[in-house]
Amino acid sequence: MNGYGSGTNQDWLISPEVNLSSYTNPMLSFWCRTKYTGPFIQVLVSTNYSGSGNPNSATWTNLSAILPTSNSDVWFLSDNISLQSFKSQPLYIAFKYNSISSAAATWKIDEVNVTDGSLGLSKKFMNIGQTTIGVPSASSSFNFTMSGSITSFQLDVPLPFQISTDGLSFSNQLNYNATISGVSKTVYVRIDPTMADKVYRNEISFSLNGNTLADKVMLLGTSLPDDKTLRVYTWNMKWFGDPTLCNCDTNQSRINATQIMKDIHADIYCLQEVVNNSKIALITSALGANYQYVVSPFCSFASSPTSSSYAGGQKLAYIYNTDKIENLGTFGLLASTYPSDTSTNSGYYCFASGRFPFVMKAKLKLAGSLSDTIIISNIHAKANSDVTSYNRRECAEEKMTDSLNTLFPGKKIIVIGDYNDFLEGSSVAGISVTPYKYMLDNGFTGITLPSHFPGQTTFIGSANTLFDNVAISSSMVSTYADSSCFIFNEVEKYIPDYGNSTSDHIPVMSYYKFNFYPTGVNEEVFATHHENFRIVNPSSNILTLFLSEQSHQPLYVLITDATGKVILRKRVNEFGHSLKIECPELAPGFYFVELNNAKFREVKKWIVNGK
Repeated sequence: MNGYGSGTNQDWLISPEVNLSSYTNPMLSFWCRTKYTGPFIQVLVSTNYSGSGNPNSATWTNLSAILPTSNSDVWFLSDNISLQSFKSQPLYIAFKYNSISSAAATWKIDEVNVTDGSLGLSKKFMNIGQTTIGVPSASSSFNFTMSGSITSFQLDVPLPFQISTDGLSFSNQLNYNATISGVSKTVYVRIDPTMADKVYRNEISFSLNGNTLADKVMLLGTSLPDDKTLRVYTWNMKWFGDPTLCNCDTNQSRINATQIMKDIHADIYCLQEVVNNSKIALITSALGANYQYVVSPFCSFASSPTSSSYAGGQKLAYIYNTDKIENLGTFGLLASTYPSDTSTNSGYYCFASGRFPFVMKAKLKLAGSLSDTIIISNIHAKANSDVTSYNRRECAEEKMTDSLNTLFPGKKIIVIGDYNDFLEGSSVAGISVTPYKYMLDNGFTGITLPSHFPGQTTFIGSANTLFDNVAISSSMVSTYADSSCFIFNEVEKYIPDYGNSTSDHIPVMSYYKFNFYPTGVNEEVFATHHENFRIVNPSSNILTLFLSEQSHQPLYVLITDATGKVILRKRVNEFGHSLKIECPELAPGFYFVELNNAKFREVKKWIVNGK
């Protein structure tokens, strides 16, 4: 509905008659969206409306519904609106629209639902963690309390997640009866994946007396090996620590940020719009003793911490897991060109007047990594959707790309952060080419392409807006776990009033798996004190293995080529002292074979002669 400024308007959208007498705790939810400025809709209930005629002749009661920000133009879920006090007699639910000549907003309403019950959930999001095929993860738990008239109560979760009442026997469904009313119950959750190197996101749903409840427990888990995986997170924190420009309670935003970062459990957090360094220190401390942080010593209009604009400026920062990463040093890319060049074609000007990329050289401390290093370029590009700002973003990425390729030729590089534009197309009207085209044409691959995330956004208040992006160098591509990048939009559902209390950007998460041995095996890293198996070398396309001892544990075989590409991944349940695996499509060359089970993990070289 939109009144289009055509005088004073009043319009009603009214449900059919609703009878909630069989519901225990009825809850209303609906999706809505608003654009332009004008009066907000009212969400109303009446028990004496006749079902037709002028609704103003009936008595209507306002419901307490949280609505989206004015002119936000993004779909918003308003849920957990109690109808408990109205269930004794039939009722009507209405959405009332008003506008005047000078203020006529557009309001859209969709998916209006009445569900039964609101659970006392101890958690609404759970990161179950990482495991491998055939090895169920350790379980995590949450509690719920359901009160009222209960005939049946059911929990369901899709594979590969599983749930249990005792932490021992797991399935995809749990059923309860009336005896649970008012009693806190514990549910154990785990993941038991059947596919390797995958990221799984799903949710536990609840049904009371056959009616689906609005409450959910959102889940995250992966089948990526923790000791070979780097979890990378980027987030614009919205003037973090500045109460005026954040327009929020900075203590609450810090608490929320800490909860989100603990929940996602990244190895490196790449952060933008950090104002208050001490609050970043508090978050780091809360993450654990194995985390450290570093904040850029520069920002827009401030070349050092002693500059007058530094304390209140938007800075870049890293929080990183020292168990996985050794910080070999950080610096401002192109910062050395300031102040010698501040022209309109300088790195200083193009990168938002000195908000240079904050680069970290990170030595990886993963299984078998030896001394491999990745380069992370954390950026916060020039904002705004005008042509001049577009040109500054384009100028900045060209200089950044050339500098990274010159300083770190052939290295594994991640360019991550708030790009303030798309990797496909542009937010600027009339421009169809991304300002990051030069980077993508010169050795970098975009992960967060809008075509891969249709309908999703990383900027609250704007639909289909992927401003927070990840691009990786060609040598990094083989490490990216396919389809492992996701927009962590769960935060909008489980952090109260996220867009106003925490940030106007949504975090983005991506995973990278490293198989280091193809470029220089150190078999001592993987082997135990004695040799667990031998390979017939050279051989044809049949891999022949001789094991030093027979085991009743499943054996996992991984074959990779010299670039790290996975050729074969196989679980073997039955075998003796020898094992043969056919690989008919293998070209002659040099390969690596990894065997592991509950007792050992060992890597050996295999030469295929093709005969």
